[in-house]
Amino acid sequence: MIADALICAVVFCLAARPILNAANPESHARKTGSLAESLFDYARQLSDAMHERPLEERSLSDYRRALDAYAQVIRLNADNFYSADSMAQRAELQREMADVTGNAALYQQAIETYLRIVNEHPHSAFVGEALVNIAQIYEENLQDLDGAASAYRELLRYFPDSILAREARAVLARFEAQLAHRPVDVLVPAERRRDATDEMTGPPRLTNVRSFSGPDYTRVIIDLSNEAHYSEQRAGNHLTIRLTNALVASSLLGRRFIVGESSLLKRITVAESGAVEAMVQVDIEVGSLADYSAFRLSQPDRIVVDLHAAGALAKASTRDIEREADAARHPATAGERNVGETTTAKAGARDTEVARPRPAMADRNAIFNLPEINEPILPMSSPEAQKASPAQAAAQDLGAKVEAKLAGAPIKRVVIDPGHGGHDTGTISPSGMREKDLVLDVAHKLRAYIKRNYPDVEVILTRDSDRFVALEERTAIANSRRADLFISIHANASPARAASGVETYFLSPDRAPQEDADTAARENARVAVEKPADKTQPIVASVTVGNRVAESRELARYIQSGLVRGIGAASPRTAANRGVKHAAFVVLLGASMPSVLAEVSFLSNPKDDALLQTLQFRDRIAASLFAGLNAYLKRSRPAEKK
Repeated sequence: MIADALICAVVFCLAARPILNAANPESHARKTGSLAESLFDYARQLSDAMHERPLEERSLSDYRRALDAYAQVIRLNADNFYSADSMAQRAELQREMADVTGNAALYQQAIETYLRIVNEHPHSAFVGEALVNIAQIYEENLQDLDGAASAYRELLRYFPDSILAREARAVLARFEAQLAHRPVDVLVPAERRRDATDEMTGPPRLTNVRSFSGPDYTRVIIDLSNEAHYSEQRAGNHLTIRLTNALVASSLLGRRFIVGESSLLKRITVAESGAVEAMVQVDIEVGSLADYSAFRLSQPDRIVVDLHAAGALAKASTRDIEREADAARHPATAGERNVGETTTAKAGARDTEVARPRPAMADRNAIFNLPEINEPILPMSSPEAQKASPAQAAAQDLGAKVEAKLAGAPIKRVVIDPGHGGHDTGTISPSGMREKDLVLDVAHKLRAYIKRNYPDVEVILTRDSDRFVALEERTAIANSRRADLFISIHANASPARAASGVETYFLSPDRAPQEDADTAARENARVAVEKPADKTQPIVASVTVGNRVAESRELARYIQSGLVRGIGAASPRTAANRGVKHAAFVVLLGASMPSVLAEVSFLSNPKDDALLQTLQFRDRIAASLFAGLNAYLKRSRPAEKK
């Protein structure tokens, strides 16, 4: 009996210490055929059925039904395994809803559900994943310095010897340095802290502030519960955004925002004031501010602020001067250099310049015997759409003059954006092919073509796996990495199953036709909400002008040419030329480089769907995109004369 008692004690002690992701949930003993299992299966069916539909076809009611079904299992609490699993599934849905609706309060709900797993099922196999997800939400989604630090400490306490422990310690060391010298960033009057009014009613709330930074660029996103009037004021290296008749959400009280290690962004502070009229002030402090732009987006409501460092503009001007000087010294060869071409010469030693050998053009175009593209396809649009106001025409002329000087700039970095990802499946074909998987595969193949032909060009993917990336973050990735080109890849859909063809979009101040606006709305779509969608997305003209309209239009024409001629060689119907168009795609807003969005096929078309099932046809799409890109890159760099 003593020996048995000792064995039981040892087993209990070993079981009481959780190991990160060590146990397979299926190995836990549970009652088969129980009421808990039946309810759990029903909840999974609701969730799976919802995720089989594209994001824009889901509603908040769909999510709530699945959440309520999992809540039933948790309330029953007759089976610990199904209760813990239901909490994990429920937290994932809450996090997903937060992603697609932009409601930061849902992130807090997801955190609370994950904490229930830790507290109520401390020995389950779901604890490790719950703690990791809590840390990720605080750091990546809420960008809450104190919350993230606390989550990583808890992760270390539970799993000091796990694989993630080393990374957690490094993150904590960085956070601790900020925490030691940082006062609170969100300041709210004491009487408001005690206010327990329902935040679903009343004035708009500031729900979160997020930032994405690079060496000389920062994008700050101010999330709101509803539309609020805002004004801007700049004083040196400080930018202030004031929200009138607005309050701060209680979830932000006392928060310190993570601003990373950017040399530009220093601190973000939020203060609520106003004795007569409620007002929220967001102060953004940067190292050296040269220029900024701000614009509003809706559904969900948010204000996007793009900030550029003074050094970045100075460096760009210096590069332009150097290029012009080099062209004057070498007029015969200045326009012949290949994209990504580098030299081994040092400054002041141009006599020893040796250019890297370029692949022969025959080798470059030996992909499916694609036709040589020398001239781009002209845009197809209605006469009404081509008309522009005098102000728009002046903006375009100004942009064209500026961009003409930059047309010969070497392309060193290309960002490819595979649309959708994670819970955002995009369009789903009749056979079940998901847009997010198709475009990721095409993006990988396109990257390979670019690297094979231009080894000195850096190619960056906004997502390299099946994960969700916010639309605003995709543009911020391109800007922060100082990309020279931005190409977003998508697949189209239409209620008419016979619809087919390819089309390429760019962003411009022109008024887009309704059909193009509908396409943009689909790609910009979030979860459908149960209220009239009567709001438009106001877009500031300076945002689109900053997008380098003329160069974007030219890039779109070449990409469209590559798609029509490349895909058309195999399937003319699939490559029907639907034209070069413009529409308000959020993913293109604020891009500081030539940027386009390509719709490479119609997943809703059964015949296109069958072609897209084959690796060869997906490879052809990537090759066609590259053929257009390659022609764009060569347009001012003709082959060297023999």
